[in-house]
Amino acid sequence: MGMYMENYYDELIKEIQDLINSAKYEEAMFLIKKEFSMPYIPQDVEEKLKELRKTVRYSLADKSKTTEETLDALLDDLQGNPQQQLAACSKITNHNLRDCIEEIQNYLKGEPYPEAAALLVEAIAEQEIQEEFVWNKQDIEYTFYGDSVTPCAKSKGFLCALSYLQKWFAKNLDMYEMSKTLLIHEVFMFLPLSYEESEGKALAFDVFEQICQMMGREDMIKKVSKEVGILNVKS
Repeated sequence: MGMYMENYYDELIKEIQDLINSAKYEEAMFLIKKEFSMPYIPQDVEEKLKELRKTVRYSLADKSKTTEETLDALLDDLQGNPQQQLAACSKITNHNLRDCIEEIQNYLKGEPYPEAAALLVEAIAEQEIQEEFVWNKQDIEYTFYGDSVTPCAKSKGFLCALSYLQKWFAKNLDMYEMSKTLLIHEVFMFLPLSYEESEGKALAFDVFEQICQMMGREDMIKKVSKEVGILNVKS
């Protein structure tokens, strides 16, 4: 594991531990869940995350003995600041969303924090909610039925792009890991839309280009762009 990824995981573990020490268990669990959604986690990091998850679960269980956080309370937190929305959505997704469809519809129609709203939309897709939703996403309205949205992990465009990145970064594991993280975020924030398989190569190249530029490897961009004939992908 390269220096960049070591620093990333060290900082992640420290951030989660700081949140636990500050009794911000919901926010800590959100970060843990987000990391476990990644296609690859180094084994030693995975073991640390499992221990931290166990700690958070025990802490949340103890907390619930004195203050049971109801679904209604979580829904109220959707009106809070971005961190409160993230924490609330992370826990709401563990519930049967059919019990609070109207509240979710109202939340998405407002001006929700994009990453928090994306968590809900992903859960709506996974639970195949057969209801209509309108998401006011950064001043653009998206109307969709929950059961028509493709979860990120099942997106054909995502799977196609991932296969290209695996090929292009075959000799650069650290860069491949970075590219997967960026790709997942891109597909996640593209919800409720989904990339088609035919868009996978262009999506992969866009992520590939960003990672190469970040790491100062323009030589790799030139090589791959010639191989796949995608020189003018952004034009």
